[in-house]
Amino acid sequence: MRKIVAVTLALSMISGSAAVARKKPEMSALELQQMQARDYEAPKSVTFPAAMTILQDSGYRITTADKDTGLITGSASTNSHTTWVPFVGFGRSKKTPVVSVFVEDRGAGSRVRLNFVLTKAKSMMYGMSSSDEEPITDAAVYQSAFERLEKEIFVRQAMAGPAHVTAATSQVPTASTTPIPASADTSQQQGPLSPATPK
Repeated sequence: MRKIVAVTLALSMISGSAAVARKKPEMSALELQQMQARDYEAPKSVTFPAAMTILQDSGYRITTADKDTGLITGSASTNSHTTWVPFVGFGRSKKTPVVSVFVEDRGAGSRVRLNFVLTKAKSMMYGMSSSDEEPITDAAVYQSAFERLEKEIFVRQAMAGPAHVTAATSQVPTASTTPIPASADTSQQQGPLSPATPK
């Protein structure tokens, strides 16, 4: 009997130390900010809708969006599955990815900060329920999101560029295409943009 207790105690200590070894080290606030935030040369008027677009393209349902504060929140749809817990019984469990985005002006450009969280919700028999959140600290997730955001910003700026040029050039008067004769006195002729000389 003592051998069984000793073996059980040893196995629990080994599994406990393995769990501690697997636990990710805590990130500092600065490390978290460097992973979650990017600065862009585009203004907030471009980066805010670009962020909403990439979230919707990624399957997130926008729950709140306020351009004045620069805050966007969204959640992705998930499938729940049946679980069984000893002494409690059957229940339902689901994990829902949730995101919040903060877009702020930074001089002529803007800063975008993403925060991905995995919400775990469980509901058991007899009305028991629980939920907790696990922050996603995988740098690859944020890198992928920022790459997609950068592409969307580039596309939006490229699409807006020619429209502004066309609108600006359409208001500028065009010069006459009639050539000026070589023998004419060009000092007395006025082009379409030259000021009128008083007589």
